Amino acid sequence: MGGTNTGNTSNNSGNTAGNTGTTGSATGVTDQVRQGAEQAFNAASEFVSDAKNKIGDWTSNAGNVAGQVGDTVQQYAHDAYECTTETMMNFGTEVTNVVKRYPIQSVLVGFGIGLLIGRTVRST
Repeated sequence: MGGTNTGNTSNNSGNTAGNTGTTGSATGVTDQVRQGAEQAFNAASEFVSDAKNKIGDWTSNAGNVAGQVGDTVQQYAHDAYECTTETMMNFGTEVTNVVKRYPIQSVLVGFGIGLLIGRTVRST
């Protein structure tokens, strides 16, 4: 029975060495996983930072474009107002000149337009 014990002792020391190797291997795998996680975290952080910067740029550009569009629309509205004002003043001047030149006809036309408007309002 003594020979059997010696064999078991060597097997046990082999298992102990094997367990130590497994523990070392597990530590190496843990370190690799930790490094991989850190790299993934760093890559994600960089991606988020880049996305934040791009969104900031886009927002800034959109604000600038909106300001330019607003200025352009304001200029068009101003130009249209001035054109309309000038046209209406010219129209008023023309009507005044026609009434001065043809006073009786102007009164008759005004009377006819009044009758048509009155009839239209009364029938509705």
